[in-house]
This record gives sequence, structure tokens and C-alpha cells, in this order.
Amino acid sequence: MEERVARYGRREVLKRTGVLAAGIAAAPLIAACQTSTTTQKTGKVVVMTDPNEFGAEDVKAIEDATKLKLEVVKSDLTRLYAMYAAGNPPDLFRVQAAGVPQYISRKMVKNLQPYFAASKVLKPDDLAPSNNFYKWDGKVVGKGDLYGMVKDWSPDFTLFAYTKAFDEAGVKVPSDSAPLSYQELHDLATKVNRKSGGKRTYWGFVHSNNDQWIDRTAMNMLAEKGQSLYSADFSTANITGNAEAVKVFKYLYDLAAEGLQQSPVDPSPNWMGADFNNGQIAILQYGYWFSAMAESDTTKGKTVMLPAPTWSGTRRDPTMTATGWVMSAQTKDPDAAWAVFETYMGGAPAVTRAGSGWGVPGLKSLYAKMPTDTAFQKQVQKVLGDELKYSDGVLQFNPYIGEETFSTTWKKHLETALKGQISFDKMLSNIEADVNGAIADGRKIVGQ
Repeated sequence: MEERVARYGRREVLKRTGVLAAGIAAAPLIAACQTSTTTQKTGKVVVMTDPNEFGAEDVKAIEDATKLKLEVVKSDLTRLYAMYAAGNPPDLFRVQAAGVPQYISRKMVKNLQPYFAASKVLKPDDLAPSNNFYKWDGKVVGKGDLYGMVKDWSPDFTLFAYTKAFDEAGVKVPSDSAPLSYQELHDLATKVNRKSGGKRTYWGFVHSNNDQWIDRTAMNMLAEKGQSLYSADFSTANITGNAEAVKVFKYLYDLAAEGLQQSPVDPSPNWMGADFNNGQIAILQYGYWFSAMAESDTTKGKTVMLPAPTWSGTRRDPTMTATGWVMSAQTKDPDAAWAVFETYMGGAPAVTRAGSGWGVPGLKSLYAKMPTDTAFQKQVQKVLGDELKYSDGVLQFNPYIGEETFSTTWKKHLETALKGQISFDKMLSNIEADVNGAIADGRKIVGQ
């Protein structure tokens, strides 16, 4: 493991996060994306998405409603860039909000504002605030025209508590009506964290999707203080020279160093949602969507949802993923692609998703469809209803790097720091250097 980690240079970081692949194909990719296309109606729309969330029922409902044929391609970043470079990308593809500014800056996606303005299904005043993540004016996320839409979303900084872990520790489960501070959350996690005979019983507090979203967590914490992870023009990461950022990352580092959070030196073979379902995590940070699967045979009747914690007393609980769809700038039949997009986002498939509990709908008019049948669902809705008041904010994602650039270098240098090979300060400076190098490369790709 140590040898493998030591070999990870910036090139490997970029390769693992799609930036290098994009750079290799940058010239033909950018040129192709800037080329105007003529409408060519084929009656078929190619959608690149996750088959686990876009099933046969969705395909049939859309094909029946639009009279178009769908071809579904499994989401794959490498394949996506290869399809773009070949001049034949999918008409629609699945994204998370972190990637949207980069796709726009590289002219890979189509401005959908005219379609939204004319739509009788996806009306601007009915769009959930999370759709602001699909706005980019070239300077900030949340302003400008719409380039896509969430399929559903969640206030993502809420907590799920496994009450059995609290009972065994003799600790009271926190209130579901008042947020904890992050310091209170840390202190609570130390009390419910447990190992027995060298074996893990409970991780105290697991967050950031096993560190894949570590930058998003830090962004939201910093935003409480009106600060950003990046400079105003996104040309550099703002970490070592920002005392508040150092404080935020020290907090996140300490969770791993103290064994409260899963980490490269205390990993799990599963993802953290499965570990919670298996009764191995006392406190988990995930959004409303996780409530649809939080009650397993092990955790049923022993799970509660709690408000998002605060870093400095300012409540913020935006989405950090905002998973949705965008349209390729190269689509040969944008009207057909829009028909599919509009049906998926506002037609029968959207109504079905709203009732599933797997996310807050992308349309406010569908909020009432969220499930409230069980006692747990009622408790979740109670918390969610309050959290929605604090969910309008956005995170300022960097348009020059990939979705996982930051998290990949974080995990690489976190491991060496946790093993005592480098100091915390050196870890941060290494991360900043890697990220700034990736930003510089990304800026070259778009001609800056």
C-alpha cells in the first residue's frame, strides 16, 4: 500500500479524475464542441446514465410519451470523453453538480434556457432551488442560464443516527429539531465510537461519502463564514493561506486521526451506506435520499434523521450532489433530446421518483408526493421540512478540475499523514500543490 501511494504523482491524480483523459483529447474535443450542428432527426435519443436509477419502466414511459426510441449507455467518464472526441457523444448524460461548470467551460453542454422558458411542464417558478447548481454565468455557480436539471436532490448535510449505538454507550440521542455544532458532533462521536478486541463495532461519525465529497463538505463549512475553497477566479485553491480553511481541514483530519471516521488506515470493504445498514456506524452524514434505504433488518426501528450540523452557527443545508441530466452541445436533434429530458424530469417518471423517497423532487409541485406512510418516514419529513428552509445555497465548484480531483489527492496525502510519514501542514501544502497543478492544466485546456 505504501509503495503504491508513493507512486501517485500529479499525473496519476489527473488520470484518475478524468482531467488527463480530457487533456489528451482536448484539441479535437473543444473544436468539435464549438462546431455548429445541423438538426438530423433520427427518431433515437442516446442517454448515458446509471441503469440502477433509470430502469425499463422509465424507458417505456418515455418512449410511449415521446414516440422516440431510447438507447441507454451506462455512465462512464472515460467513454463519455471518447464519444465526444469521436464527434458522437450521447444526446443526454447524467452528471453531478460538481462537474457542471467544467462541462460548460469546455462548451460540452447545451444552454437549455430557451427550452425551459417555453416549457409548460418544467416551469421556472416551479423549479426546486437545487436547480441553481445547473446555472453558470462564467464566473459563479447559481447565476446565468440553465444548462440542465436535477432528477431529484437532497439537503445533503443531514445526519442519520443508529440509536442502538447510543443506547449501548449510555448516551442520549440528539434532538431532531435543533442542529448540533460540528464540535458537539465530534464530541458525541467519541462517546459512541467503539472497538472491541481490536475489531470495529461502531465508527462514531462517517461523512463525505468515504471522503469522495470531502471538498464539498469543506466548501459548505467555509460558506458559513462567507469564505470559499478557491480564489474568486478559481485559478487557485485557497487552503494554506486561509486560517479558516486550515481549521476546517484540521477538524476533518482529526476525525480520521482519532479513528472516528473511516479512513485509508481504518477502511471498510463496503461503502458507508452499507455499513450503516449493517449496524456498524453510529452517525452517518447523508441527505434525505438515504432515508429510502436507512431501515434495514438490522437498523429498522433504531434509526432517526437529524438536522445538518453547523460550523459557526449559520444553518446551511444545500445539496452537494444535485444529480441530474444535461444535453450535449453536439446533439443532432435537440428537440428530440429535450422531449426525453422534459418527460423524465416532469412527466410520469418524475412522479414515480417523488413517491419513492429516493430524493426531493426537482419540481416543487411534486413535494407533496414524498412518502409519509411509516413512523420513520413521518419523522424524516418533519426534519426535512425544516431543513428545506436552509437548502437554497449553492457550492462554488471549480470549472477547471474534475469532480474527484480534490478528493483523490486528499485521500492520497491523508494516508501518508495518518501513517506519520508527513505532518498535517505538509499534507495540506501537498494537496494545495496538486490541486493547483490540476487547475493550471484545466485552464490550458480551455485556453486560459
